[in-house]
Amino acid sequence: MLRTARSSVAAVAVATAAVAVLTGCSSAGPLPGGHPSLAPTSTPTPPPAAFSTAVPQQAATVPPVAPAAAAPARVAVDWAGVTAPVRPEGVDDEGGMALPPDPSVAGWYRYGAAPSSAEGTVVLAAHVDAVGYGVGPFAHLRDVPDGRTVTITDTAGAETRWRIDSVSLLEKRGLPWDEVFRTDGDRRLVLVTCGGVFDERTRHYESNLVITATPVP
Repeated sequence: MLRTARSSVAAVAVATAAVAVLTGCSSAGPLPGGHPSLAPTSTPTPPPAAFSTAVPQQAATVPPVAPAAAAPARVAVDWAGVTAPVRPEGVDDEGGMALPPDPSVAGWYRYGAAPSSAEGTVVLAAHVDAVGYGVGPFAHLRDVPDGRTVTITDTAGAETRWRIDSVSLLEKRGLPWDEVFRTDGDRRLVLVTCGGVFDERTRHYESNLVITATPVP
């Protein structure tokens, strides 16, 4: 069972530039144990909106890509064997964050902070599942405890480590995604996927699972 929010989204330092979130996940079928799976029906947005893969969204002007910082290439969580390759993603035609169609691959919001950036929030997002692909590794994050370590390896081979501080299940509508996609402020990592109640009528999940982490010295 997915947990309720354990901390305020305001605790997540994130972006004032392009806002978009996962909001359109549609289910590919039930998960083992009777839980509905999360799957996309359309491309998500920078804070996308309803889950087809999406996160609630809001139109925004795309900022310039940050210079020369190495992009994340792989993410691993010391929980349930969660690991996934990461590829850079931008903004889709509707002004939201684009996501890889395969839920086994995470997208990095390339207009935001990189793992080695001195400030700002690194945003990684993925579908929970998708028709034709099945369930992705981010589906296992619904039960991850606080204190677990997330390791990001970038394209230069450097590793950064992050400690999970909060795991929040938040309704997509009205979620302040502009606070998630920040390019300034303290360094943070945010992992996002779909979760919560699956609406059989709309074929979308009603909530997003938002995991925040801070750098390990």
